[in-house]
Amino acid sequence: NRWGAHGAQARAPASGGKAPGALFTFFQAGARGRVDPLDAMEAMSFVFADRATVPGWLGVDVQSEVIEHLLDVQPDRILLVTDETVDGLHGDYFSPLTHKRSDESPTGDTGTASPKAPPVDKFVLPCGDACKSWANLTALMEWAFKTGATKRSLVVAFGGGALLNVTGLFASMLYRGSKLVYVPTTLLAMHDVTTSLKTSICFDGRKNNIGTFYAPLKILIDVAFCATLPRGELFSGIGELAKNAALLGGKHAKGFCEAMSSDRINSESGGSGDEFTVDDATLSRLLALGIEAKMTVLKEDAYEKTSGMIFEYGHTVSHAIEKAYGDGVVPHGLGVTYGMLSSSYAAHQLGIMSAEDRAEHDKMCWLLLKRWPLPEPGPRSRPCWASPCATRSAGCAARRTTKLPMCCFAAWGTLCRRRRTTCPSFHAPCWKSGWTTWVSSGRPRLSKAGA
Repeated sequence: NRWGAHGAQARAPASGGKAPGALFTFFQAGARGRVDPLDAMEAMSFVFADRATVPGWLGVDVQSEVIEHLLDVQPDRILLVTDETVDGLHGDYFSPLTHKRSDESPTGDTGTASPKAPPVDKFVLPCGDACKSWANLTALMEWAFKTGATKRSLVVAFGGGALLNVTGLFASMLYRGSKLVYVPTTLLAMHDVTTSLKTSICFDGRKNNIGTFYAPLKILIDVAFCATLPRGELFSGIGELAKNAALLGGKHAKGFCEAMSSDRINSESGGSGDEFTVDDATLSRLLALGIEAKMTVLKEDAYEKTSGMIFEYGHTVSHAIEKAYGDGVVPHGLGVTYGMLSSSYAAHQLGIMSAEDRAEHDKMCWLLLKRWPLPEPGPRSRPCWASPCATRSAGCAARRTTKLPMCCFAAWGTLCRRRRTTCPSFHAPCWKSGWTTWVSSGRPRLSKAGA
């Protein structure tokens, strides 16, 4: 089975061995009997320092197991939040819950159904960043109370990264914190969104400027959803892996480069290299590496204010590109990879990165970007330059200003600690990649050691 970048393929179980890394392992279909339905999914833990430890499970084509995990919570009602695309492709994914409820006999004097079969209410939001609005957050709140949600109700976020963001914010506010389960449906959401406590919406033309930090009750990953991802969404998930490859090097760089290798694509697709497919084993390895990259850092920095700031790499210009083109035109992970090119240019111009290191960095980025060029005609330069100052979401960049914070580093794949930072509103020790620092377009204050 191959999951391609050209549309849906048939679902099939994974066929590889366990993925590398001591923190995370993956289910191999057929490797053991399914005595307990929940055993079909491999367990993992998402540890966010001392803030939260979230249990997670991962498997391939595990619809019944996902449903059993929801029923195991024993909610009085399920509030299912999804988007238009996911509802169109997978609208019947949770239909067994409805059938299970209708098949059960009434119990007790009141004639109510067993708590194992709670009523399911569904709310469908627009796709992409369009769902992350104040109006949609308000609509979710009104819907929750109209349907009779209580503190025992369970919110299920069923979709991609943007959908998980707004639903997480909704759950964090409902009754000052309701039970929440993430069921991601995109590669990006599976390894980059579930590995963060951040929730958010976009307001007043800015990116992610309203939100909370909130932990879900469970994270349930069915990798089979990747079978229906369009080309741009699949590349978006791989784009964030390019960021990890540059930041951490080693097996993260190796895994990314192997996945994007033209020789591998040619041998498996029998073509020129323009085709792109991801087999089961490769996808599992990429997911393992993506989750491990984030959680290795966030287990020390749950709120991404110190060491976790390295994952802002490429995002300053990415948000500008996404806003300048219009929401949904440039997938987020691809925007991040283009933003990485801007960061390497800035680092080279500032004397932080050598020409050789920049060439190696950019060569890796182009392994992906040559397969997804930016649409033409491009946006005008003035609004593209203005966007980062107005829309950036970096934790230290909350004010509108002409200065532009950007994450840069000298040589990829090496980590060190530096206490100094150029951001005036951020003074905590920061775990940086290479000689990563936050630089300003105005007066970059770099230490001699950093330069």
